[in-house]
Amino acid sequence: MGGFHEKQTLSTYYGSDYLDADKIDDNICQLQKQYIHKMADLCANHLQSCTSIADLGGGTGYFTRLMLQQMQPPPERCACVDPYLAQDDEVEGGIHFLKIDAVEYLEKLDTKVDGFLLKEMLHHIPNQPRLFQNLARLFKQNGGGRALIVTRPDNPHLVWFPRIAQVFKDSCVDIESARHLAEKAGLNWTQTLHDFPLEFTVDEWSQLLRGRFWSIFKEFSDEELEEGIEYMRKQNSDKTVLHFPDRYWLIDITLK
Repeated sequence: MGGFHEKQTLSTYYGSDYLDADKIDDNICQLQKQYIHKMADLCANHLQSCTSIADLGGGTGYFTRLMLQQMQPPPERCACVDPYLAQDDEVEGGIHFLKIDAVEYLEKLDTKVDGFLLKEMLHHIPNQPRLFQNLARLFKQNGGGRALIVTRPDNPHLVWFPRIAQVFKDSCVDIESARHLAEKAGLNWTQTLHDFPLEFTVDEWSQLLRGRFWSIFKEFSDEELEEGIEYMRKQNSDKTVLHFPDRYWLIDITLK
């Protein structure tokens, strides 16, 4: 099966043993389950015109599969590209899993791919100029194409505690800097902000925070995380149910 299925692999990916490889999809999708299908539909609509798609940094391929289910007709080919897959060059459910860095994949690509999804991964790319330069080169080579970047703003309006909010902000993509790099490479950049309403009981949200659904949780020990959860609960002591949005930029990238 494609994806992460060894704890050692996942620990290498996140630089921490605090995350359980068997629960990686469960923890992330527990947060997103209230809107994951809407998100998949939005991404599918953006990339529907593409005949061959690559999900860069696609991890286990969970979201890749959801998006493909929304695409009618489906693309002729689909790849899930991630440098920390447990196996390389596997095909499962119509998805070709490739164990390779996203930028390296773009530089070595020798078949036509005209659609790229970069969902919640741009902040993991240390050399963004190379990323955008390669996208522009491939779009020119193929006579067109598009990429969709999905990323959160530095204040996603989640209910948590000050220290993790700062860690999150520090880890976020600098949107204006990325836009400048894309435009310098000869790309159009069109961004729209989407809010996805969430509803959790305080206990459900506390448990989800304990589930460490993002890589930024590697910065916290179990004790520090419990202190933060206790702070969050005190700040919301008058509530039993929390309502807040999960917020994303959807950024459409095409050739100028």
